[in-house]
Amino acid sequence: MQRDASRARAALLAQAAAFWVDHEDPDQADDRAAADLAVAIALRTTTPKATYLLRDAHLAVDELPATFERLACGDMPSEWFDKLVKEVRNLTPFQRTEIDELVSAWDLASIPADRFFDELRLLRAWYDIDGARPLPEDTRDVALEHSPDDDGTACLRITGPIPEIHSLAARLDAAAKSVQAQQRHALEDGSPIPFDLDGDVARHHTTMTLAELRYAIIHRTLLDTAGVEVPAPAHRVNVVVPVLTLMGLSDAPATYDGIIPLPADMARRLAAGEEVWHRVLTDPTSGEFLPLPADQYRPTAAMVEHLRVRDPVCAVPTCTRTTSSDAENDHIEEFDHAHPERGGPTSIANLHRLDWGHHDDKTRRIIDPERTADGSTTWTIGTVARARIAVASRRDLVTPIVATALQESWDRYQWTLELDALQRSGYLEQFLLEGGPEDPALDDALPLPDLTAEDDPPF
Repeated sequence: MQRDASRARAALLAQAAAFWVDHEDPDQADDRAAADLAVAIALRTTTPKATYLLRDAHLAVDELPATFERLACGDMPSEWFDKLVKEVRNLTPFQRTEIDELVSAWDLASIPADRFFDELRLLRAWYDIDGARPLPEDTRDVALEHSPDDDGTACLRITGPIPEIHSLAARLDAAAKSVQAQQRHALEDGSPIPFDLDGDVARHHTTMTLAELRYAIIHRTLLDTAGVEVPAPAHRVNVVVPVLTLMGLSDAPATYDGIIPLPADMARRLAAGEEVWHRVLTDPTSGEFLPLPADQYRPTAAMVEHLRVRDPVCAVPTCTRTTSSDAENDHIEEFDHAHPERGGPTSIANLHRLDWGHHDDKTRRIIDPERTADGSTTWTIGTVARARIAVASRRDLVTPIVATALQESWDRYQWTLELDALQRSGYLEQFLLEGGPEDPALDDALPLPDLTAEDDPPF
């Protein structure tokens, strides 16, 4: 089974390598975008993962031929080979060739997994000595990471040279201790309490922890841009809350920006703090977002709200970019500015949200969408149709479930009323003897006795 898995991995990489387009050649940008999309659709994955796969496939087939041959023969586990590819990504072509020759000569059958990874790590470290590792200054980055548990939290990860990060942590710690001391004094003399985010310090008459204060200082402190004017955000983030959750009748999760689940309690608190709510209706049976009318080129504000809820990520299949910013409303069938009556209408049925890059791809005919009568969109990728895929429109998956649950609850309520009536009339025992169902879900219509005769007791 392990050998079969290795051969299958080699076959996939060999086929994927055929789609590789040199990323260094700007003249092939259109072909590269089409190839990434085509492979992502074929493998039912995201575009970034397809891009990584094509890069690794090219690296494996063209630059690691000796070890790739061992993978194709089933001698090297696919996990080992993937680890090798990851380790040599940032090396020079000459260094990759050297490692390929060395590793392919190892007696892989007699090496346990932990030793293989240790030896590979040690071998890779020798090339770091020659300067293959990027400079710490080149790793400076701030990245937003969402919790994998969908618990309503996120992480802001700051990466940089150790001295700078340690200095930042020390300054933040010193600031937190100073604020904590000031909070203690404020509680003693009744002065305003600094950085009391939720009012807990005043309510509980105790200072915030240092961890809470570090967060509060980062969250509340204005960013110093050294005089550079920063424009106000050009977008608003949507928090989509199911109406029953908003009413406290359900704990179905809300979504932040249309894609990130939020706990029901957090969603209700956020909604309570807003003065204006925007209502968007969905069909309770299908979950389809109900359309809004329009007869002009530029969508109305209400239509944009609708599209932002329906398309929280770019509508192009496999794309994961959000449309809260850096995105545009696109006419699927192009709008005819000279003769509006001939072109695609400005309607919900003919609009979707695309990130700027894919909007440019559509303008250059790299991708071509076509909206069908059932609301799905058929996408053709590449000037020569490399891939075609039909994608159903995004739906609210919660509403049909809630609607079904409400209907079942109503049916059960009606069923209990009928049983009570039977019991009061004295027919319940007869009804049960005749095999009446134990649950309304087992039978669409209860086989109730005919109680319409005049001599039957009313109920």
